[in-house]
Order: sequence, then structure tokens, then C-alpha cells
Amino acid sequence: MARPQEFDRDAVVDKAIEVFWSKGYEATSIQDLVEATDINRGSLYNTFGDKAGLFTAAMERYSASSPSKRVIDAAEAGPPRETIENLFAEIVDHGAADAKCRGCLVTNTATEMTGRDNAVAERIRTNMQRLEDAFLQLIERGQACGEIAPWRAPRELARFLVASAQGMQVIAKVESDRHALQDIADTVLSNLD
Repeated sequence: MARPQEFDRDAVVDKAIEVFWSKGYEATSIQDLVEATDINRGSLYNTFGDKAGLFTAAMERYSASSPSKRVIDAAEAGPPRETIENLFAEIVDHGAADAKCRGCLVTNTATEMTGRDNAVAERIRTNMQRLEDAFLQLIERGQACGEIAPWRAPRELARFLVASAQGMQVIAKVESDRHALQDIADTVLSNLD
């Protein structure tokens, strides 16, 4: 009979997120995860299968509470322009406050892993498509109520917003200057007018 888990799975995943976020997938060893999570290798393997399994759990947990998820959740009923503006304000705030210059775990994973791991690449594509579709809904709703310029092509603007949000996350990894990030956000948001 298998022994019951003697640890909080969510707490373990949260600790793993921090390791993957700081080091990246490739540079993170099983020993790094064992030390960070305070569980032994056997428990890690029994619970998550392997490093990739724990990484998948970490990505799912991170994505479930990410700023992008809030945009996706607000797509049908949230205030269109305010939702978009809030996302970019959050990117600025996080980038400026992140002394470790970690950026976004999803963006970091996209740049590190999509050329080497098809499953990760598909997960990232799906996440970005969901964000694009949410932006599209917000833009169309915003255009219908006069909050967003009606002459902008909605799908093209949605793609621009996704690319801009991802680009800002990359810039925040090397430049945590609030003014620089705010300049970018202001320029991006001016495209809603």
C-alpha cells in the first residue's frame, strides 16, 4: 500500500515555480527542486513523474493566476479598455518592482523551450491564442461601445497587443526602469485611440 502524501502539493508546486522562474527549465536540476521543495526525490517522482511533470504542474498553476488569465476571464463581460489598460499597468508595475529581473515565466519558457519541446511549444501557442482571442473580444466590445477606435482592425490589434505584452516582459528582464516600461505601455495603448 502506498504511503499517503505528507506534504502540501500546492506549496511544493509554488516552490518549484520559483526555481523554474529563476533558473529556467534546462538549468534547473532535480537536486535544485528537491532542495527548494523540501521533499525527497522519491516523493517528487511519485507525485509528478519527473522534472517535466513538475514543470507542467508549475506552468499550469502559474498560468491560472497570471495577468493574462485575468484578461481572458474578463473578455466577455469586463470593461474592455480598462481591462487592457490594467494588463499593461500590471506589466509595468511587475517589471519595475522585480529586482531579480525574472520577467514572466510563460514568456521565459517560450524563449527557452519552444524550439526544443513540442508539448511546451503547443502549450505556449494555446496560451497566446487564448490571450489573442480575449483581446479580440475586448476590442470588438470596446469598439461597439466607443472606448476603442472603430477604424482599427480588431484581429490585427489583438495580435499587436499580445506581441507588445510579450515584448515588454522580455524588456523587463534586462531593464526594470519604470519610465522606460511606462513609455512602451503608453505607446501601445495609444493604438486603442
